[in-house]
Amino acid sequence: MAYFPFMIDISGRKCLVVGGGKVAFHKIKILLGFGVKIFAAAPLFSEEFQCLKKGDGQVTFLQREFADSDIDGMDFVVAATGEESVNLHISKLCRERGILINVVDNKEACSFLFPAMIEEKDLLVAVSSGGKSPASVSYLKKKIQEAIPDYYGEMTEKLGKFRGEILREVDTADKRRQIFYQLLAYGDTHGGDIPVSEVRRLIMESKCIKQ
Repeated sequence: MAYFPFMIDISGRKCLVVGGGKVAFHKIKILLGFGVKIFAAAPLFSEEFQCLKKGDGQVTFLQREFADSDIDGMDFVVAATGEESVNLHISKLCRERGILINVVDNKEACSFLFPAMIEEKDLLVAVSSGGKSPASVSYLKKKIQEAIPDYYGEMTEKLGKFRGEILREVDTADKRRQIFYQLLAYGDTHGGDIPVSEVRRLIMESKCIKQ
């Protein structure tokens, strides 16, 4: 099965994470960074969860055994109980209800996967092997991290601010694409710095080019 890499806004979405161990905690920490409303269900929670209990209420704790009704109203679910039979039961329930489900260490029971992610501000690179080789993903993530300069996130943010003006002032997609590439090349040789003057210069030049 090929997993399509949706880039989707999940802020404010509801996610049930079943499990109270380190793996469940790791999944929750990832999701909190994207503004997800978490419901954590487990009879016991490991020590790591203490910091979440002191948080801003983004995590609701259900300190008890999982109940089938826990998935009601959830947008997606993560099963990380450490008990295969429970995880598979949760997967079956979610699939019957059309709720996205991730089961830790069981690709066949998942309808979505967590990719390895590299984040630099709004620049996000996701890597996945479709669950076939986590080692390959980890290795490739490290190689990509080494290849991306640490100023790329900030440079991408700057390009985002200029995007509206370029779309408005430059009349063809080919010219706009060329300007963005030129700005990236400029930023790459100037430590990520892209001055407004360079943007305006390229816009003016593009208006002198006939298609």
